[in-house]
Amino acid sequence: MATTSTWEMHPELVEALKSGQTVEEWLAGRCPVCSYARISRDLQQVQQIGVARQHGLHNDVAAAELGWAVVYRYTDNNITAADPDVQRPAFLQMVRDLRARQTEDGIPVRGIVAVEEERVVRLPEDYLKLYRALTVDDDGVLYYTDKRQLVDVYAEVEQTRGLMSSSMGETEVRKVKRRAKRSTADRAAEGKYTGGTRRFGWLGQDQTTGRKQNEKLDPIEAAYLRKAIDMKREQKGFSTIARWFIAEGVPSVHGGVWSASTVAQMLTNPAWWGGRILNGELVLDPETGQPKIGDWETLGPGYDQAAWDEICRMRWPEGKVAAKKVKKKKSVRKYQSTGILRCGWVEEGQGVEEMCLHGMVGRPPYGAHKWGNYVCNSPSCRKVSRRMDKIDHAVEGIVVRTLEQQFSTITPEEKPWHGQRTLDDLLARRQELKDKYKQGIVDLSDYLEFKDNLDLQVKASQDDRDAFLKEQAAKNFLAGFTKARWDTFDLHQKGIAIETVLQAVIVHPIPKGRSRRAPFDPSLIEVVFKKPH
Repeated sequence: MATTSTWEMHPELVEALKSGQTVEEWLAGRCPVCSYARISRDLQQVQQIGVARQHGLHNDVAAAELGWAVVYRYTDNNITAADPDVQRPAFLQMVRDLRARQTEDGIPVRGIVAVEEERVVRLPEDYLKLYRALTVDDDGVLYYTDKRQLVDVYAEVEQTRGLMSSSMGETEVRKVKRRAKRSTADRAAEGKYTGGTRRFGWLGQDQTTGRKQNEKLDPIEAAYLRKAIDMKREQKGFSTIARWFIAEGVPSVHGGVWSASTVAQMLTNPAWWGGRILNGELVLDPETGQPKIGDWETLGPGYDQAAWDEICRMRWPEGKVAAKKVKKKKSVRKYQSTGILRCGWVEEGQGVEEMCLHGMVGRPPYGAHKWGNYVCNSPSCRKVSRRMDKIDHAVEGIVVRTLEQQFSTITPEEKPWHGQRTLDDLLARRQELKDKYKQGIVDLSDYLEFKDNLDLQVKASQDDRDAFLKEQAAKNFLAGFTKARWDTFDLHQKGIAIETVLQAVIVHPIPKGRSRRAPFDPSLIEVVFKKPH
């Protein structure tokens, strides 16, 4: 399930504003709060029901019992709170708005209602963000519905308790991860199956017979796996093998379309001869120094480590095998129209609803081909390709004209940052504290205690401002667009501009009987525009 993060006005407030009421009239003296909901994985996957229940059945009800009013809902769906490398956009936006004591559209907000603490914070750094936002002045409120707990965020022990709680949560997460890694390594060293999804070629788990997942071969799939290995050893490409699987009507493990990468991963997995890779290395028997053979059925004679080594050398000529995956930055855009082109192939006798519509990828010049091409990337198609420079020129002309029509008269939006009043108040309080210290009204001990806290609050507020301005700049970079500005864009910026106005560009095949050397025909390019901005 895809991750989603949203923040939006409460439906009841939306209706009230439509009917002519003001926010103040609708609040009628109630404390304005936000509802936060998060779920790591919505197993039911029906209308995001997990987070919907948190908002509607718990947080709204609790707010009404307290005499509060939920003005905004912030939702992080299918996003963990236990990994510091995973951002929660709705949580971060909520913290910004709480520190500003208002949303970007000016709706006042003073606190949070959530089902439980773990829905909101699992890490110490997140707790500190929340704590500082709530205590930026003296009217912040926090309530957890599961324990019916109204948290006194201003109590001296609350920050210590919250930090200890979130630290224990983080520690427990790390312990679980370490235990899982240790168990995986131990079982791999023993040659035992270590869990995971079913592999192609093996049967799934059967509790009635006691069969473990990936323990016994599937006779039918195993035959196809052997054939795929044979094809690769005969120098067939991974894409060719993927197309063969598709033509044979063989379903993949997850029911998706076979691809070159899926085949490559399958054929370079040493499981078919009994080996196992852990952290990018073959698991070895400590006594013999040879690969540890697992206790599951293998493909048999002829399908051994030597055959696997041969295939691995084809995939990794430089000699590395199944290198450990590391996080890396997003790859740099190579071709101007990447990501927007779709294949328009339709089999003879079929209707337009059967159009391929698979993405097209760029291929650089090679051999006698002086020009790069965009080609269909579907293993079951690959029947449409077109010269890259001609496509890019056609797309560029359409995009530039559209951008000029939609953005040339628009001026950059200089929307004021909604947290400026909070920052001004914090700076004034810090200056007042400094003046009192200079005058001897506050001693050094108290001055340092309050100064450190105010410095952190000021820094957090300034970070909010900088993030807001950066986001606004990104939105404004097309305002007042001209062709001259297009010429200054790099590939990344051109990609953003293209995807701002175009939904897709469908490249239709050259009509039957027409020479492939015929002049480029722009009528074979179908543009699908996005709704005007």
